Amino acid sequence: MKARFGIDFGGVIVRKRAQYRDEDTDLADHSKADVAIDGVFEAVREVVQICDGFVWIVSKAGPRMEARTRAWLAAVDFYSYTGLDPAHVRFCHERQEKKGVCRELKISHFIDDRIHVMQILRHTVPHLFLFGDQGAERFCPTWATFVSRWSEIPGLLTSSLDENRPQKP
Repeated sequence: MKARFGIDFGGVIVRKRAQYRDEDTDLADHSKADVAIDGVFEAVREVVQICDGFVWIVSKAGPRMEARTRAWLAAVDFYSYTGLDPAHVRFCHERQEKKGVCRELKISHFIDDRIHVMQILRHTVPHLFLFGDQGAERFCPTWATFVSRWSEIPGLLTSSLDENRPQKP
């Protein structure tokens, strides 16, 4: 069975803008790729290849942030560069709705920067990756895998798939 990978947007694909309480990300100037997390374009391209295209962005956003997110993805040519299908972007209004989206899409791996989301997805998504700054790993639960750089993800994904392959006699 192929992996089906889910990716949060704010704090995972693009940097958070900490000074705004009501906004997770700053995409006011959506033409700039410099708000992207280092290495995200290359790693997502690898993940899309490993998963044969079964990769989705699953993000909590209201209508305004959804529009900004879609505009940013188009402006920085995210789809062409990574191979992510533009139809594979899903939004929900509450974080707990990610569980239903992941269940519907049969997501096997998910990366998010919030422990709260990890807890919501814990019994729905078998492989959870908590994305964060160095030092934050001490807050990562034992049933999730902490990652601090996108460059770690393709290897962790491949390793998880190797663990699930039947061994040759």
